[in-house]
Amino acid sequence: MELRQRALRALQTSDIQGKVDQSSAIWSQFASFSIANHDIPEPPGLPGRPAQPNLVAPTLVPQRSPFTVAGRAALIHAICHIEFNAIKIV
Repeated sequence: MELRQRALRALQTSDIQGKVDQSSAIWSQFASFSIANHDIPEPPGLPGRPAQPNLVAPTLVPQRSPFTVAGRAALIHAICHIEFNAIKIV
C-alpha cells in the first residue's frame, strides 16, 4: 500500500483512538510501504478532528512548572492547540 494514502486516512480520522491506532500501524509497517512519485492534491477537511472537543475546567488541569521538561512540553502542547484552533476558525 502507498504510504501517503495510509497517512492521509489517519490524518482525516476524527476518532482519537482510531487516529492513534492507524498511526501506530503505519509506523510498525513503515518499511513495507511505497511512496508514489506523483502530486496528490490536498483533500478538504484536513485534519480530521472530533466535532466537539472535551472541554476541561482550568481548575481540573494539572499545574506544571515551566522550569521542568514535562512543564515545557505541556506549555508547548497548549500553545499548539490554541494556534491550531485559531487557524481553523479562519
